Amino acid sequence: MFQYLKQEWRELKKGRPGHRFREHCERNRRARKDQSLFRRFVVPVLAVLLLLVGLVFCIIPGPGLPLVALGGALLAQYSMAVAVAFDWLEVKLRCVFNRAKDWWCHTSLVARNAVLLAAALAMSAAAYGAYHFIFRH
Repeated sequence: MFQYLKQEWRELKKGRPGHRFREHCERNRRARKDQSLFRRFVVPVLAVLLLLVGLVFCIIPGPGLPLVALGGALLAQYSMAVAVAFDWLEVKLRCVFNRAKDWWCHTSLVARNAVLLAAALAMSAAAYGAYHFIFRH
């Protein structure tokens, strides 16, 4: 199982940004003929369940975004529309992260510390709000 996942990850990493999910979807579409009916049914259902649980965890405290990303990546193996959306999202996120990295590298220590303090305060406020919502409601 883990060897299969490692191999899938390697193949996905080899792809060109903006095209890798579509190429991966096509490879899986060709290989799907050899898969069992059980596997062809279980993986998309698991992907949808992960998406739904991730969305619930985005509302309540929990690992929502990683579950949404994992469910979407699994679904992108079976849906060309989801694969195209992930390719578009990857390009946009790379642009945002590159800008943030450039800003971080070229800004002062005071500004970096201010950003870290603001992030810590926001996470603390979110944790307090979640605690208040769950236990004090």
